Amino acid sequence: MEISKSFGNKKIGYLQFDSSISSPNFTLPCLKSKDCYIILYAASGSTIRVDFKDYKTEENTLFFFNIGQQFQIGDRSKGKLIYFNPQFYCIAFHDKELTCDGVLFNNVFETPYIKLTKDENNAFNRIVDEISQELNKEDYWTEEMTRTKLKELIITSSRAWVDRTSEQIYLGTQEGEVSRKFSQLLEANYHRFHRVGVYAELLNISPKTLTRKIVHEKGIAPNTIIKNRIMLQAKRLLANTDLTVKEIAVQLGYDDQSYFVRFFKIQTEKSPIEFRKTQSKN
Repeated sequence: MEISKSFGNKKIGYLQFDSSISSPNFTLPCLKSKDCYIILYAASGSTIRVDFKDYKTEENTLFFFNIGQQFQIGDRSKGKLIYFNPQFYCIAFHDKELTCDGVLFNNVFETPYIKLTKDENNAFNRIVDEISQELNKEDYWTEEMTRTKLKELIITSSRAWVDRTSEQIYLGTQEGEVSRKFSQLLEANYHRFHRVGVYAELLNISPKTLTRKIVHEKGIAPNTIIKNRIMLQAKRLLANTDLTVKEIAVQLGYDDQSYFVRFFKIQTEKSPIEFRKTQSKN
């Protein structure tokens, strides 16, 4: 079951799925154009493939997908999802209120997901049901009420995420803000800026300070995070598009195709063409 609504160029929708009785390969307008954030609820026993990694849910689980992020719903999976574009609810614009940009969305450190407790599961389903009910209405208040419910869902999810991670220690601190802002900047600029020094300059700190803070909080150097983000996008483009290796190299900020190929092979022990062939077999 799908319910979607557009308010001008502002889009939001709700979808319930059960791939045990129907194909999971549904197509949504905003997913096809890759312009939506997605909050996906996968019931226990579901399989969700996210960027070349499979997640088998032992409990009811929430996933948070950034614009353009790749995911697939496996056989015998059940759940629901909310999708919305930045025109309906801008994560960056509301960031000062919610502090979720770089945590739930635009997170370059990991794919955020939450295994829900019974109370959290009940709260999530209540909010989603209320969003679904609003999308079925046609009155003056529908848009704003739906946005309010979506905001409640994001706040509830942010609390649950922070309670489970080291973000609880760092959120709101200067150190936590550095890692969150670095995540935001990298997600927006990985295809242009490849050096730690550039991000340190944008954050108005030294490269040494940036490295120390990220390693202390995340246990991984920012230089490695930058390389990982570039490689993830390279793999996405190789697996999901017909772009040539040269075109992909240019998209990722490499004018020299041979340099990009060497970089890719160092990271994966495969050339881009070899990697693409392995994906075509899957």
